[in-house]
Amino acid sequence: MQILPASLKQAAQLARLEASQPLAAGWGEDGFKGEIPLPCAVVLTAQEGNEPAGFICARYAVDAAEIVNLAVHPLFTRQGIGKKLLQAVLQRLKALGVTSVTLEVNEANAPAIHLYTRAGFSVLDRRKAFYGQQDALLMGVNL
Repeated sequence: MQILPASLKQAAQLARLEASQPLAAGWGEDGFKGEIPLPCAVVLTAQEGNEPAGFICARYAVDAAEIVNLAVHPLFTRQGIGKKLLQAVLQRLKALGVTSVTLEVNEANAPAIHLYTRAGFSVLDRRKAFYGQQDALLMGVNL
């Protein structure tokens, strides 16, 4: 498995992968087509052969960044792919001069919260009923 920058040609694949995870952001193909070319975006894929096994998307400005989307295909969960994607994007952001990273996660997404906590993120705030019945946790880490 390799961690590589996403290409526009992968937008449909990434949208299918995203659709396989009910708690992902739900951008769809057009969302990825809009995100990948942004100069302020870092979009990485975990490639397993010709298909992405996972992806992570972040946006940055000056020294701050936000992770805006992350998903791992159900066939590849619990294999450390999310951890590798998170580490890779944090390294890339640090190399770009970013010193702090935030993200928002559904409080019901225990595997994601565990992943982020193990990477050093902590809960900064809570947005009540942001996801219908569930709260959103705003988490952050300093690089």
